[in-house]
Amino acid sequence: MSAIVQLENGITTFRRGEKLFQLEFISPTAIRFYETGRKESYAIAKAPSPSQEVRRGEEEGENALFFGDLSVHIHKSGLLSVRYKNIPVFREKPYQAQNKESDLSAEKEGHLAKDKETYTVGFGIENNRPVYGLGDKAGPLDKRGYDFINWNSDYPIPHNEAFKSLYKSIPFFSMFGEACSVGVFVDNTFKTRFDFNKQDKDGIVVESCGGVLDVYLFFGSLPNVIAEYTRLVGGSALPPRWALGAQQSRWSYGDAQEVEEVIAKYKESDIPLSAVYLDIAYMDEFKDFTVDEKRFPNISSWLKKVNQEGIHIVPIIDAGVKAETVYPVYEEGLSINAFCKDNGEVYHNEVWPGDSVFPAFNSSYTRLWWSERVADFLDLGFSGVWNDMNEPASFNGPIPNSVDMGGKTHAEIHNVYGHLMSEATYLGFLKAGKRPYVITRAAYAGSAKFAGTWTGDNYSSYDHIRMMLPQLCGLSLSGYSYVGVDIGGFSGDATCELLVRFAQASLFNPFFRNHSACDTRSQEPYAFDEETTRRYRDIVLTRYELIPYLYDLLFLHQKTGISVIRPLIYNFPKDPNVVNENTEIMLGDNLLLAPALFPGQAKRSVYFPCGFINYFNGMRYGPGYHLIDCGLDEIPLFVKEGSLTPLANKGTHDTDFGKELRLLWTGGKAFAYHYEDEGDGLGYLNGEYNLYLFEIDEEGHLTITTLNEGMVGKYEKITVDHLGNDLE
Repeated sequence: MSAIVQLENGITTFRRGEKLFQLEFISPTAIRFYETGRKESYAIAKAPSPSQEVRRGEEEGENALFFGDLSVHIHKSGLLSVRYKNIPVFREKPYQAQNKESDLSAEKEGHLAKDKETYTVGFGIENNRPVYGLGDKAGPLDKRGYDFINWNSDYPIPHNEAFKSLYKSIPFFSMFGEACSVGVFVDNTFKTRFDFNKQDKDGIVVESCGGVLDVYLFFGSLPNVIAEYTRLVGGSALPPRWALGAQQSRWSYGDAQEVEEVIAKYKESDIPLSAVYLDIAYMDEFKDFTVDEKRFPNISSWLKKVNQEGIHIVPIIDAGVKAETVYPVYEEGLSINAFCKDNGEVYHNEVWPGDSVFPAFNSSYTRLWWSERVADFLDLGFSGVWNDMNEPASFNGPIPNSVDMGGKTHAEIHNVYGHLMSEATYLGFLKAGKRPYVITRAAYAGSAKFAGTWTGDNYSSYDHIRMMLPQLCGLSLSGYSYVGVDIGGFSGDATCELLVRFAQASLFNPFFRNHSACDTRSQEPYAFDEETTRRYRDIVLTRYELIPYLYDLLFLHQKTGISVIRPLIYNFPKDPNVVNENTEIMLGDNLLLAPALFPGQAKRSVYFPCGFINYFNGMRYGPGYHLIDCGLDEIPLFVKEGSLTPLANKGTHDTDFGKELRLLWTGGKAFAYHYEDEGDGLGYLNGEYNLYLFEIDEEGHLTITTLNEGMVGKYEKITVDHLGNDLE
């Protein structure tokens, strides 16, 4: 029997081969095991304290530890197995490090380069269950049969299931079980490979190119597993309420007049608009924290004028800093030793400004300096910051792994570079006294507490509409709630039909932004024909009705870790038909979207796990498969029977709290939480918000309980809108 070296202060030390490991119970449903000496985490601000109530024992000749619903067995090999409520739910498999080699002849022909790294740290898991998570990796919801690599990468070609790496590295996944799911968080920032039942049909392999093994395991229902992980690393920060409105972007709007034309044409088209983004053309020679005064003269006055029209302006800030001696940001950075170095000299590469250097964001001093630059920039009147090119991307070949990024090498910091840049940007908002609104392309586990995100450079194709739903669900099941895509597609030319389909499929996306590249056709909704403009308007107006419910969910996510957008398996874990449902998506418990996913599609099959009602005409559908209409004028939105959903009135054109709140009721006994604050600012962090519990009985009698009263309420009227009709 392998000996437990010791159990002291809730920490168990045991041997695995030549290495010593430690094991902690961090809750009654979660454990952590790691190589001794491992302390630092980029994802977790404060490591949880181990429970002191662990009991040590022996079962079936093996060392065993007991706490809460868990019993952990340490086998003679040093491998672990876990029982949850006495049911076996987790068991490690032996792991043997292997070199990966690439067939160079295939690469010469233009195929994606295969992995050819040496992995030195890893472990295996027995598995025959569906696997969810790992952020926004390409491929289906259930990741079994695929392998992926965490190495933040910017590929300027259309993504598909062959892409093992994209912009983010979120090393968290869940193995689903109806009785008990298991969440696995492998806190390692080095390049990491995940093989989900691909080479071994009965198991999972996770292996990294460096670092040490540091693993958190969570047990329970799928929602509880994800919530506990999310609370550990930090869920998405609550965005300002305006950030839930329709947003418009392009690479690039060239000057202030062009932005004003966009705003005016949205208004002429009667389409609500909340924000416009400025891509790199607004800068002076692509230099961060600068504005081209010829293109955007008197920027502060202009921003004030645009803000008064209800439009928020969000500028891009890239990771690469122009190496130019007359440029204050570069000179300041040099003077405080803020840039990455190679062999003791400041490291240079090429990005949009040309010759560029990179802030060493692993240094807390660099992050502090950057946050001050952000705060000063926000004082001009900008409403948010869009962090891009922060994988970090470079044009003159990849950054060498040996480059010093602030006390640690690029090999270790690469996957958290965007994470650290987001943290610095987030701190800049706090310095400026503003509610943070940061969007980042690159991320790691826990980045959500600093910044929202999108899936990067997608393409104007139906393939990318279909890929969007499992991608966003993967992010949601990895603790990220404020997420979205470039509506219409970033690259390529969107057709009238495709733009409408993208917008319909994005109805639930918390981040609702139309964005396209400079070499594509104009993609603003009014740039198409009248029918397309009308259809886009109808989608946006429907979206604005959902904003109160969406804001409620984002608040509850921050407080409890619940997911906002969800695959159906999250809400219906006992239904085998939704284990790998990739064509439908839910918003919270109540709303279901089944978008058209193919050109010319007028009807589609939809699966309802329980009774649902058409949002627009009240038609009721029982559980099972149904053929529904999904023409270009149809928004396939459905409401669960027996639910109560806070909504804005039809025809609402702004994101502000109105004087009237509409409660959509679909019969039966139901309840809903509703959150109310100023919609922006930091007051809510000090309790300046109202939280209500709405309860309704079978007869439609409404009871309102105030759970927190921290401000004067805005509502003058609350109405109950009963939705329901005959069965299909």
